[in-house]
Amino acid sequence: MTEMAGILAGISNSGRRISTAARNNKKLSLVLLSSFLLAAIVIAAVSGISASRKNAHSASHAILRSSCSSTRYPDLCFSSIATLPDMAANLASLKDVIEASLNLTITAVEHTYFTIERLLLRRGLTHREKTALHDCLEDVDQTLEELHKTDEDLKMYPQKKSLSLHADDMKILMSAAMTNQDSCMDGFSHEGADKKLRKELMKTLTNVHHLCSNALAMICNLTDTDMMNAGYSNERRLDEHVEEDGFPSWLSAGDRRLLQASTVTPDVVVAADGSGNYKTVSEAVAAAPIKSSKRYVIRIKAGVYTENVEVPKKKTNLMFVGDGRKNTIITGNRNVRDGSTTFKSATVGTFSNLESSHFTLR
Repeated sequence: MTEMAGILAGISNSGRRISTAARNNKKLSLVLLSSFLLAAIVIAAVSGISASRKNAHSASHAILRSSCSSTRYPDLCFSSIATLPDMAANLASLKDVIEASLNLTITAVEHTYFTIERLLLRRGLTHREKTALHDCLEDVDQTLEELHKTDEDLKMYPQKKSLSLHADDMKILMSAAMTNQDSCMDGFSHEGADKKLRKELMKTLTNVHHLCSNALAMICNLTDTDMMNAGYSNERRLDEHVEEDGFPSWLSAGDRRLLQASTVTPDVVVAADGSGNYKTVSEAVAAAPIKSSKRYVIRIKAGVYTENVEVPKKKTNLMFVGDGRKNTIITGNRNVRDGSTTFKSATVGTFSNLESSHFTLR
């Protein structure tokens, strides 16, 4: 009996071991199956995200390529943006592409500024070369301001203003930005030494010029399409800019009253004979307020003023009023032959809002 009991106990213990092993195997199988399913789900999710990103990337590139097709330099337009993943990843419209293009152009202009500053440190530069490089710094500074204003206008588009005013403002700003590059290069077109600097600047200035051209082309495409869809015509655009009193719609009421008045009360008077507040126009400009929010009227009495008047961009809202074309004459004596650049040889160099009437510039 004792032997039989031992055999039965052994069989029972063996059964329990078999049962426990089976349960362990079942648990292991469930764990393995769960792990497999989880891995499959993760792989599917990652694949889905990857596919989604790939589709979004392809869509962005398609929008970019389509937008760039309207430009004069499509390869530059596409490659310059496509090679920057952060910039090219979320392009959903032509407006997005234009904004990316403007940001890229601003960066390129900033690099140009640093290049010019570096050239100014070079030894042995002639007076005209230094003057030309400083002219370029002013051109670059103006370009940056115009690009930032364009970007601000684009962010508001098509709100705040009419479609036609938005279009005209952005086109004018971008056209000016392009012209600034040509103005800079004109300062290096006279002597051999000038031409060496011109060659060094040519690459960066040409790149900026092409980027500005591309942005302008896309702005034209965007605004022209929107205006056509809105039913604008050339005649309607012209009518929209002119009010019943004959002045453009963007001219403020205060400026209209100034232009309509038979006499204008000046803020200061310039008189060569010493009977006014200042003897020269340049002195009056230097004393004018910075960033004026209203028109600052400078009356220039009859006389010949031999000076080159430069109006910095910080001197805004200046208005010059003379005593007649044959009586008030401003003439300068700078020229390229004496070492001045074309940029500095103009009689009146202006970088701000400037109204002029009833006097002669020579």
